[in-house]
Amino acid sequence: MMKKLAVLMPTYNAEQYLKDSIESVLNQSYSDFDFYIYDDCSTDCSKELIETYKDFRIFYRKNNINLGIAKTLNIGLEELLSNYEYIARMDADDWCYPDRFEKQLAFMEANGNICISGTQGYWLKDICLNPISGWKYPLRHEYIEKNLLFAASFGHSSVIFRSKFFKNYKLRYDEKISTCEDWDLWIRIVKIGKVANLPGFFMKYRILDDSNHRSSEKNEKHLEERSKILSDYWFSLGIALSSEQIFDFYFNQNAVLKREFIRNIKIIIEAFNRLYQKSCSNLTQEERTNFRYLLARKILNYWKRTKLSRLNPLVWMVIINEVQFMNKFRLIKSILR
Repeated sequence: MMKKLAVLMPTYNAEQYLKDSIESVLNQSYSDFDFYIYDDCSTDCSKELIETYKDFRIFYRKNNINLGIAKTLNIGLEELLSNYEYIARMDADDWCYPDRFEKQLAFMEANGNICISGTQGYWLKDICLNPISGWKYPLRHEYIEKNLLFAASFGHSSVIFRSKFFKNYKLRYDEKISTCEDWDLWIRIVKIGKVANLPGFFMKYRILDDSNHRSSEKNEKHLEERSKILSDYWFSLGIALSSEQIFDFYFNQNAVLKREFIRNIKIIIEAFNRLYQKSCSNLTQEERTNFRYLLARKILNYWKRTKLSRLNPLVWMVIINEVQFMNKFRLIKSILR
């Protein structure tokens, strides 16, 4: 008989944060779980710290060499999927509220069509802070699958997987991706299964300058991988944008000439118009409103990054004439904010 829940936590040289993370897991109101910590060949004192805990629920594994997070997570999935109904992710530098597992398991049990669910969380440099509000991930599958074109849409360490779904579709992290393996996995999942985020805040995510994609030496690789993943996802929705175009539209900080900007912004707006037309029938009224403003903000963000004057009348005329997904007055108002 399968057990109910395993917690899958990779760690690499996170000794200074491990105590907070481990204890937030051990102190959950739902206590019937096994806690697997996969150490990716840390060189600090992580092993010694973990071994101070005598809780029978903790199982410690250590790689002989550093394999990276995707490979380490896949090792965990291979061990756990056949033995547990659900697998909850956790990261060694994050913290979860005591009722996280209780709330997520209740949601998954009540919604058998959902294959993964995440939660809201606070992004903090100081994990000891206790905010009372924060920005939210989208909740429903229909909005999440479109939002994934612009943001990862889940807090990675907040998700719970339904093991049967992962086994049936042989889902694993792509080990060729080193910085946004989670985003790639979510995109593959939404194509074949239903996903959701809970509305409650059950996580604190620690912001670290040297995290997997924020460090300067990894940022270039991260943007390259992200551009390729997003280009492929746009294509799967019937809209062709190359990885080079995605990089320019989403991330490039270089100034461009007016002629180049107008050519590019027309391509972006055409893609956004088609995307909104394909999407709006599946979204609630509130989601449609949020999605329109998201698309408008993406146009504005690109405009800002090109260093082209926002007082240019020709640019305004092109944007106002080309955009079909939003009322002209609201479009102007959103760009002027």
